[in-house]
Amino acid sequence: MRANDTEEPEGGRPWERKAGGGGLPGGGDPHPPHGDGSWHTTRSVPSIVVVVLIVIWTVLAVQWKEKDCALVPTSYLLVITHGTPSVFEGCGDHAVDVTDD
Repeated sequence: MRANDTEEPEGGRPWERKAGGGGLPGGGDPHPPHGDGSWHTTRSVPSIVVVVLIVIWTVLAVQWKEKDCALVPTSYLLVITHGTPSVFEGCGDHAVDVTDD
């Protein structure tokens, strides 16, 4: 019988291992924790910001879509050039046709 009666692989359970005892050959942790105990990578924060901006841009473009504008590319471009549509702006049969600037 092995020294470890619980049939666990050598090194015990992950929560029972010492902090520097496993993982990389150098013994270090590839992602050291921040002061608040969370794990962040330098790549995750900019990725989240880009996704949030695309979602906001899409929500604003849908407002133009509801004014009878084509979603791609017209509505996305109108968000950049005009912002959100007013009551009088739109595409096609509305009072002010913003696509004919």
